[in-house]
Parts: sequence; structure tokens; C-alpha cells
Amino acid sequence: MLGNSILIVDDEVSYLDLMRGLLEQEGYQNVITEENPLKVISILEQKDIEIILLDVYMPQKSGLDLLEEIYAQFPKIPVIIITAVNEVEVALKAVKLGAYEFITKPPDTDRLFLTIKRALGKRLLETERDSLRKTLSDEKPEQKVFSDIITDSPHMFKVFELAEIFAPTSETVLISGETGTGKDLLARKIHDLSPRKNGPFIAVNLASISPSLFESELFGHKKGTFTGAGNDKMGYFEAAQKGSIFLDEIGELPLELQGKLLRTIQYNEIMRLGDPKPINLDIRIISATNRNLLDVVNLKEFRADLYYRLNRGFIHIPPLRKRGDDVLILSDYFLETGNKIYNRNILGFSEDVVNDLRTYSFPGNVRELENIILNAVAKTSNSQYIDTIDLPAALHSEKQLPTETRKLTSLDDALEDHIMYVIKMMGNSVQKAAPILGLSERTLQRRLKIIRDKAK
Repeated sequence: MLGNSILIVDDEVSYLDLMRGLLEQEGYQNVITEENPLKVISILEQKDIEIILLDVYMPQKSGLDLLEEIYAQFPKIPVIIITAVNEVEVALKAVKLGAYEFITKPPDTDRLFLTIKRALGKRLLETERDSLRKTLSDEKPEQKVFSDIITDSPHMFKVFELAEIFAPTSETVLISGETGTGKDLLARKIHDLSPRKNGPFIAVNLASISPSLFESELFGHKKGTFTGAGNDKMGYFEAAQKGSIFLDEIGELPLELQGKLLRTIQYNEIMRLGDPKPINLDIRIISATNRNLLDVVNLKEFRADLYYRLNRGFIHIPPLRKRGDDVLILSDYFLETGNKIYNRNILGFSEDVVNDLRTYSFPGNVRELENIILNAVAKTSNSQYIDTIDLPAALHSEKQLPTETRKLTSLDDALEDHIMYVIKMMGNSVQKAAPILGLSERTLQRRLKIIRDKAK
């Protein structure tokens, strides 16, 4: 037996009796019928109705006018319009006013029952997410401390716990995680929880610095040291005095500069280019990487001694696909953000979109999810729900082929195929593809050159 409360509104008593019989035969026991549309709002105020089946043409009040009134006061109750007139304009207006679906009389029972099931499923998902958001705000004190990192994942709460342990110390911290997981947010939080919170927080993306400017950007230079050095320049390390410096993508630091960074950590001092006089530092170093630095150490591309000095405190941020329902919580948050940015009033996501969000791997993690949802909100101007048509094709086409039909290939070849696929999906843009693949633009350029050279 199904305990969902369903309200049917129609001015034909015989039709109400027919529909009640069909629904009760299907197993729905809490079916309420009403022939006077003027009484509907009162019913909704008194009873917990979960879904409404509504006729359009009624003498006391138009179903579309009633729909608009229902949506204004009870926007989360799905309304299915069922009418004898199959008019495209009426259907479009109903959907625009907030109707979940438009079905003509006499309804095909299979379609009707499936539509009711989907609408109730959507209602349940929204109720669960509302409850979860309330739980997060009422029962998770650590969530309030890390309010700018939205999650309900036990893995992430462990991340917060480690951050709180390391923050009060002066130890270096290494944060690992795929691109888009929020390593920069966590680094900032460690700084904000530390005794250095009133000092500067200097964030440096090492992958964005030209190799020829690394040393000057990090350590500074004296006037006249090289062509173009018209004035003394303070480097990032010196700018972080009394605060923290965040070295993002530390794995991109050239090998020849790794020794200088190690010396900086060991002796708490730097030397500007062209100046033999050392400058004493009072800073805290936090670094981050989307690579497995131990693998890079084994490849002799990263110094082992530097790795262990950076890794006094280690925190790994899990990818979004391993954070359970975080994808839905974050989707709701980005939807609310998008509604404000684009002046929309979108209520949520279709059932198919929810399924896609649950199953997609999100190689670009939270950053990719944010881009997907905000773009979908921007495109969804005449609907109350984001549907699959508003999402990138990759989101709902990422399906594994059955094992027996997949081509057997080497891991290297599979990796190359995936790189070229993402490049193609991003319009051949290295800049857009790099964060999704978890690579710096420089590393991706190198891999593309290797792939294209092999193809010649």
C-alpha cells in the first residue's frame, strides 16, 4: 500500500470517482477529490498533500489561475495538469507557471502512473535535501567553522579535523587532491585558524609562472640584475612576512629551484637575485599538488628531501565522486547562487538530471560541478526545473560499455584516448581541458605533443 496523499481537482464528479478508483487500484490509499477549485488552497493549508492532479477548464476558476496560486504558496507540491483539450499553448503556459507535466484525457494509465511516481520521487528528493541542509546547519558545529566548504561527507570532516590539528602549529603542510577539490580553500582555512591569521596570505600558482621568471617572482631581485629589472622587486616569499605563503601545484617547481626552496625552509631566509645579503623570513609554508609527489620523486623529477620537508603535515582531499551526496548538496547551493546571479526562479533538477549527477565521475570536481550548474541556470529561462537538455552531453553520455564489448588496450593508450576526448569536448581548448584532466596547462601541452608526435 502506498501512503502518499494525492489531491484530484476536477468539476466532473464521475471523472473524480474514476480517477480515485484507478489510483486506489494501483495502491494509493490517501486519495482526496475536490470538484470546487475555490476550496483547494484551504485543503492545502490543512492537509499534507504531496501531489495534485488538476483540470484546466472549470466554471468556478480556471485551472491555470489556480496553478499560479498554488505555485506561489506551495511551490514544492508537484502539479500534473490533466485536461480533455490538447492545446500546445495551454501546455506551454502550464509548464511555465510551474506544472510538473501536462497530460490529455483520458490519460494513458501507464504514463499517468509513471508520471506520478517520478513527481513523488522528485518531491522526496527535495524533502530529503531540505532535511539534510537543516541537519548541516543545526547539528554540525564543524560545518559552521568550515562554512565556505559545503559538505556532509565523513571524509571531509576528517579533512577538517586534520586542518584544525595542523593550523595552530608552525609546521609545513602539504595538501593533495585532484584539480577542483578546493585545496586553495583549505589552505586559506588553515591560515585563518592559525596564530598568523592577521598576517598576509599569499597564494602562488606555480604552474602559471613563466620558467624564466620563477626565481624573480618567488625571491625577488635587485635593480639592474637583468635586462628589464628597473627597480628592486619584492618576491612572493618576502610579501608573506608574518603570514602564510600557499604554493599551489608545487610539483611544477623546476628541479633547479627546488634546492633553493629547501634552503629557504631550512634556514628561514631568502636572497633576492643580484643581492648576496640574506633576508630573514617569518612565514608558514603551505603547498598543494594534484599529482602523487612520491611518484614524481621516484621519477627523479622532485627532490626527496624537499618532499619530506614539505610533508610534515599531510592532508588529502577526496574527489567529489567519493563524497556521497555532496554532489546533490553542492548542486542545490550552486542552483541558489545561479538564481541570484541570473535572476531566475528555478526550483530544482529533473529526476534524470539527479541520476546523471549521482553517476557522473566529475573529473574537474567541485569546480566543474559549479560551472555545469551555473551554465544550466543561465540557459534555463522558461522552466522551473533543470533538465538533461541544459547539461553538457558528456554528463549524461558517460556510460561504461559492457565489458565484453570494450576494446582491450594498454593503459597508456586509454589515457591518450581520454585526453583527446576531453580536448575535443572542450572545443580543442587546452585551458578548459587542463583542470578537468587534473593537469597543468604546461603538462597537458607536453602530453599533447607526445601524442601528436606518435601519430605522425
